[in-house]
Amino acid sequence: MKKFFVPAFLLLAVFPLFCQTRTDRDAPRRDIFVILDVSGSMVNQNIFSNVQEYLNREVVDGLIKDGDTFSLITFGDYAAERFSRSLNSAADRESLRADLAAIKPDHNYTDIGMAMEKLAETLERPEQSGTRRVILFITDGFNVPPPESPYYGKDLAVDERFRSLGEKISRGGWFLYVVGIGGQTDAQAIAGAVPGSVLQTTDSNLGNLDVGSYVDRVEEEASTREEAKAREEAEAAEEAARLAREGRGIGGFLRRAAEGLGISPLVLFGVPALVILILVLAAVLLRRIFRTVEIVITDETETLIKKLAPFGGVMVNSAAALLPALGNENNQVMRVQRGAFGLKVNILDPQAVAENSPYKKRGIHPLKGIIGLANGKLVRITVR
Repeated sequence: MKKFFVPAFLLLAVFPLFCQTRTDRDAPRRDIFVILDVSGSMVNQNIFSNVQEYLNREVVDGLIKDGDTFSLITFGDYAAERFSRSLNSAADRESLRADLAAIKPDHNYTDIGMAMEKLAETLERPEQSGTRRVILFITDGFNVPPPESPYYGKDLAVDERFRSLGEKISRGGWFLYVVGIGGQTDAQAIAGAVPGSVLQTTDSNLGNLDVGSYVDRVEEEASTREEAKAREEAEAAEEAARLAREGRGIGGFLRRAAEGLGISPLVLFGVPALVILILVLAAVLLRRIFRTVEIVITDETETLIKKLAPFGGVMVNSAAALLPALGNENNQVMRVQRGAFGLKVNILDPQAVAENSPYKKRGIHPLKGIIGLANGKLVRITVR
């Protein structure tokens, strides 16, 4: 009996390894973050139930592998991390399904800005070596935070605080997949703030989403690039070492030139590199200042799309830029103009602006968000 027990025990222990493909065993572990809108509008058209079903089917059963971690951040009136755990068994997955089923969309607001802040804070935790982080951001609405939020009344497409969060997330090299459900969301502003992210719009049934296949393809391409880069770096280092040993090539030439001039090779390399860097930065800045940009102005019923040349502007209202909320073309309320470092709004008729608006005072204001009017309407100005 003992002779049989030992081999059988070993067979049961290693059997799961035989069942795994080599790709599964060698695949990098994933830290999967889901950022989920729990505002009340998610109840409409059964959206939230469809999202829960999608997460169970495509993420819990499909995307997650044993050893991966799953973290959930919900946002509405506020943003909070609900849980974070490692998944290693079928029981872990069942527990995760139960926790996802317990989430309710019962918040009154949609604070997308604070959701990004919580995500950036969570991503600051140290990650395990060799893991890839995948972030799935799901929302069905615009940024409508409570009055006490720092993002209250802000246009996320141009808000500097929000965009700096997106750049921080992008610098970490994390993959962000933004899902906008329905036609009226700020999903584009979220994706626009995080360079390299992916924007996917869908209907209430989430019928055209295939996050798992997209993530697999991105990871395969990333692995191919990393392997090619590692080979190139190794070959370049080997070639540089050979040339340095032989005293030939550009490295040897520059070293001999520096010795002849009586200066450090670092100076000989550094001064031209610094000059080139300054020229590149100057070129980027000049292009930013002097390129033509396109702005979108809307009053909830009418949308104007205008191109602005450097230091140009457009008068609203006028025959060329007429918004019904501002009256006829003779009621010239503001001029949107372009300066060296962004858009500005020159208020010509402060009586047309809401009393609590930061744009109430006559004169030039930096464009920071939505302009509230005295008649209760809102004017949104964005750059695209």
